[in-house]
Amino acid sequence: MASDLNKLPLALNICKAARRIIFQNLSFALGIIAIMVVLTLALPIWGIEVPLPLGVIAHEGGTVLVCLNGLRLLVGWHK
Repeated sequence: MASDLNKLPLALNICKAARRIIFQNLSFALGIIAIMVVLTLALPIWGIEVPLPLGVIAHEGGTVLVCLNGLRLLVGWHK
């Protein structure tokens, strides 16, 4: 920002966008984990087990999507 106060609204907009994306990322990551926990605990009742590679792919895939979602903050703020 240097000492230019005209950039303050831009900084506030970036801050608000960052908060939204952080909330989205936390919600998505916790949602994926919750779904996998429920599947891991519920499916054995019917004799089905969740394979370990499926759990790893779900977890790591969610991590990649969270990272890509966070990268959205890098686009479009150069005014």
